[in-house]
Amino acid sequence: MPKIKRVGTISMALVLIGFGLVLFIGQFSQISAVELSIKLWPGILMLLGGELLYCGYRRQKDKDDIVIKYDVFSVFIVTSILIVNIGLYGLMETGILDYIKLRVKDETYQYEIRMEEMYNQ
Repeated sequence: MPKIKRVGTISMALVLIGFGLVLFIGQFSQISAVELSIKLWPGILMLLGGELLYCGYRRQKDKDDIVIKYDVFSVFIVTSILIVNIGLYGLMETGILDYIKLRVKDETYQYEIRMEEMYNQ
């Protein structure tokens, strides 16, 4: 009976751990989690490709009846994360993301309240 090797599970686990670390770092430092994940997204492709190469090499080395099966859910999650990051990268490169950040940061409101109204509450 052939053994089934699921490819994509390790990549998804590492991607989720990596994005969790990026978000954690973004919470406690001045580094933007979005910008950091945009810079690191090619690593996801390298992880998935490395896992595919390793499983193919291991299959040839063992010469056993190993059937490589793609973990569809893992590949879907990794692909979704890649698409979002590529979209954010496109927004950053065109300057739209910087414009949005500037508009959100500069949004201020001024209210005029008379002193009598403030103390009468």
